[in-house]
Amino acid sequence: MIFLYTWLLGIVAGFIAVLCSPEGITIAAASETLLFYQLTITVTLSGLIGFIGHVLRSDMVAESIGWEKGSPFQKELGFAELGYAIAGFLCLFFGREFWLAVIVLISPLYLLAGMNHLKELIIWKNKAPNNIWAILPDILLPTTWFLLFLLSK
Repeated sequence: MIFLYTWLLGIVAGFIAVLCSPEGITIAAASETLLFYQLTITVTLSGLIGFIGHVLRSDMVAESIGWEKGSPFQKELGFAELGYAIAGFLCLFFGREFWLAVIVLISPLYLLAGMNHLKELIIWKNKAPNNIWAILPDILLPTTWFLLFLLSK
């Protein structure tokens, strides 16, 4: 659920920036601004939250997802998410090519994790709250980033 909030925060900040822009609002310009805020806010915060959860609170997160406690893979996922947080922050300093690289790097994890959570729900009847609540943001976030990138051309 918290990842939906990071997505929403990036959207709201982006819309505020678009509305405050002195330039005329075009779809391409608005999409680029929204994408910038999605990458710098949503990716950075989601990565940090994922890192904290999977590394520093791994047993609690495992239980909330319906997974076994103590898996070292969860810590490895958290380390990758720290890298995503750093990449999101670096979007402040680099342009569109870097943004695309960040999107391409992170999106497979989110999309495939979303499918995995859905599989867990359907096949294994895993109705743990953070298994179910992970599905929507895992699909919504990368879809939003790709659409905004395409519209910003």
